Amino acid sequence: MVRFSIQVALLLLVALYAWKKGGRPERHVALVLLGMLLANVIYAGIVGNWTDYRVMPWFRVVLDIVGFAFILAIALRADRWWPLCVGGVQLQAVLAHMLRAIDASLPPLVYAIMERWPFWIAIVLTGLGTYLHARRERTASRN
Repeated sequence: MVRFSIQVALLLLVALYAWKKGGRPERHVALVLLGMLLANVIYAGIVGNWTDYRVMPWFRVVLDIVGFAFILAIALRADRWWPLCVGGVQLQAVLAHMLRAIDASLPPLVYAIMERWPFWIAIVLTGLGTYLHARRERTASRN
């Protein structure tokens, strides 16, 4: 629960930062990440908290695929490099589900890491992208 609280706090900080200092891609990716987190929390509230990585979490599979589709659409329209990296790490989460579907003997810890860590990386990349955009804007306004 502590990791989840840290993840929520970090995502909220990055989303606020993106909303204040970021451009359109930064705000949109932050919004997608917030939407994914909110959907997961609502689902956990309705069905119960899911932490059993020995079975396929079909809701999370769909959520990761939809999140990947939105992030890919944002990345293809953006004039920045970092949304493509966020799309790449989100694709890793989708591929983790595919690997689990293909190989049921995949150790639960490996599956958990492959499925959850990309979201952390996406949060960090969104914060980095927002910082770089804000710095670029400051530099451009001084010239």
